[in-house]
Amino acid sequence: MNEQSATPDDPAESSPLTAKVSQDTWRSWGRNLTVTPAAIVRPENTDQVEQVLRDAAAQGLRVRPAGSGQSFSPLVPTSDVVLDATALSGLSSIDVEKQQATFFGGTTIQQICQILEDHGLALTNMPDFTGQTIAGAIATGTHGTGLGQPSLSEQIIEITIATPSGELITCSETSHPEILRAARVHLGVLGVIVSVTIQCVSAFRLHCAEFREPLERLVDSLPERMSGADHFEFFWMPGRSTVHTRILSRLHRLPDTYTRPASPFSRVLRRADDAVLRTSLTSGLGRLASVAPKTVPGLNKLESMSKSSRRYTDVSYRVFTAPRAVRFVSTEYALPLENTAAAFLDLKDLVDREGYTLSFPVLVRCSPPEQGYLSPSASRYTGWISLRQYGKRPYEEFFRAAEQIFLKHGGRPHWGAIHTQTAETLKPMYPRWDDFLKVRSELDPNGLLLNDHARALLGV
Repeated sequence: MNEQSATPDDPAESSPLTAKVSQDTWRSWGRNLTVTPAAIVRPENTDQVEQVLRDAAAQGLRVRPAGSGQSFSPLVPTSDVVLDATALSGLSSIDVEKQQATFFGGTTIQQICQILEDHGLALTNMPDFTGQTIAGAIATGTHGTGLGQPSLSEQIIEITIATPSGELITCSETSHPEILRAARVHLGVLGVIVSVTIQCVSAFRLHCAEFREPLERLVDSLPERMSGADHFEFFWMPGRSTVHTRILSRLHRLPDTYTRPASPFSRVLRRADDAVLRTSLTSGLGRLASVAPKTVPGLNKLESMSKSSRRYTDVSYRVFTAPRAVRFVSTEYALPLENTAAAFLDLKDLVDREGYTLSFPVLVRCSPPEQGYLSPSASRYTGWISLRQYGKRPYEEFFRAAEQIFLKHGGRPHWGAIHTQTAETLKPMYPRWDDFLKVRSELDPNGLLLNDHARALLGV
């Protein structure tokens, strides 16, 4: 392995209160969460992370780790110390032969994909947004789609954690495996994730086929459609009788003489399609809907029509992901795969009956079973239903009503999405719940890393 130091350069000698960053207010990406803590710190190496934890403990302050702020649930807000991990980033080491790479916890998925591409490697599956830090993404069980490929968390084979007790623990399947399984979906309550090692694959291409089809026909065969594709998802705009289906097929590994597929002209056209019809138009329609709510059905029809059928092939991460220029809030539930179609139809009935409107289509995806103690996909094949609303439009009533449907069908909330669940209702959903709490209490017995939301979630 091409080793580099796991602790880049000089340790800090400052405390949380003197190492504040210039911005005193922390805001989530969706702008639904805002907090002005006692301090926002941005450590640049492992020594500084440990120093922040020691100083906070000595001053009786709580610490909440933060990445890119993509969570819509209040996992980060605290009145004490927000530890911004985004400066703790970059490649630590890589072994091309074993196809393993270690990155610091604040490295974004976009940076990871680009570095891996330079070494002929790739993530085998990934979420559709690359702005998240790797530590933040696995904190909440962030996922992509596809029943045959592991989620992002399951690709992590080793994690190094700076704990509130001052230890630096590296866990894997052969060393502290119970910590690894807890840390794969860690909620930021076990410690600060310093680095992660990813089991990669050879770089590959994806062929994307996007097309419109009748809603009823798709839902009737949903489990078969999901299991019959490498990666499958569909989008449904309320009020429409058709869906926009997206199927991704994995192609052979890249040849040594690989050049980016398709002509420069066709790539420009696709990027223009993404930027104008699939991003800027959605943004503009969302803003118009926020000031003229009665226009929403017509605007949704226009937005739905803008997504034409198309096929293209490119490097995997460029196909897995999509632009996210429009800010929104979201709720998402993980359902037993066999219950996903019924839950979706109940959701459609709710929308038709109550006349709820959304600025974004409902998104349905799927994922395989996971080992993480608190993974929403723990021990079962999973269908995901995601609801998103433009940030300036009302969403609370609809999200609560939809949540009741998801719960009825055995759903578990995405930890980073908006939901109303607490420990009382969450514990029965997870067979390894107590195992996670045991690891948490051993690593952080004094609750240094707990805010009010985390306490309510875990019942501690």
